[in-house]
Amino acid sequence: MEKGARAVAGFLGTAECPASSGPGCGTLRNGIMHTDTMAPVTCKICDSTALDILAHTARCKDCGVLLYYPYPEASQPNFVTEDEKLNWYSASAQFNHDNFTHMLRYAMEGQPMSASLSILDFGGGGGQFAPICKSMFPRAAVCLVDINDDSALNGWAPFSRRIPFKDFASDSTMFDVIFLNDVFEHLHDPVGTLHLLAGKLNDGGRMFIDTPRQFWIYPLSRLLARKLHLSVLRGTVSLAHLQIWSDRAFRVATERARLRVVKSSTWAEFTMPWEFYVNNMGITNPVLRFAARAAYKASGLILRNKIACVLGK
Repeated sequence: MEKGARAVAGFLGTAECPASSGPGCGTLRNGIMHTDTMAPVTCKICDSTALDILAHTARCKDCGVLLYYPYPEASQPNFVTEDEKLNWYSASAQFNHDNFTHMLRYAMEGQPMSASLSILDFGGGGGQFAPICKSMFPRAAVCLVDINDDSALNGWAPFSRRIPFKDFASDSTMFDVIFLNDVFEHLHDPVGTLHLLAGKLNDGGRMFIDTPRQFWIYPLSRLLARKLHLSVLRGTVSLAHLQIWSDRAFRVATERARLRVVKSSTWAEFTMPWEFYVNNMGITNPVLRFAARAAYKASGLILRNKIACVLGK
């Protein structure tokens, strides 16, 4: 939920892992994991025990997913007040408008404007997706569910029907299309969530996922520039972004949920100005900031930082 969550570094002083959490618990202090003993844990995507622990992350050597570590017990709710929402969307809304339009064109290719569709915006945050969707498919009925039941901005809320988060699993509403727009990275249990959502698709229904992907800066900085790599981890993996996907990990997750790929792409996409990302990484060096800005401006040519995928049962 880039659109419905603060994609901050997640360094909140000291985070204690509950005693009930089992293997892999520790204490996170200033971005570094401290443990007396580190029992073996498995990758929550592929079950491999080949995890490379660095700072507050675990990278699976088998499927390649990059995980926030130790695993939290649940996904985190975000915005509480209307002012918090407005502050976020004042910077991101124009990006979201372009991104959502792109996603809809990609996912709904071939659908006539007059189609009477049942659409779910899962993890819909502020609710901006619904008015954009309705502008393209005016007969669509859009539902919104989010871990924060009060996440929608007042001006966008009327365009969708809210399903309370606690009622969603048992709600009987079925959907023709389910959208997870910048949501998959925030899920505590991504494979389990896909199983749940697949059961809510009508026959012939589709699911669309747009989620951050590891691109060349991750392996390159890991090999050649440790300090920069730690900055990248600080700015992209957090309690708000619990996993950054590799192509293989994404494929494993969808296969485990018994979903088939209808079509898939990788593309460059951002939801905030360039300063947001480099500030989250703690980058102050003017040369690095200039390079980051240049890469951001040229992202369409040199980056593929998002996976976009249409899935069916």
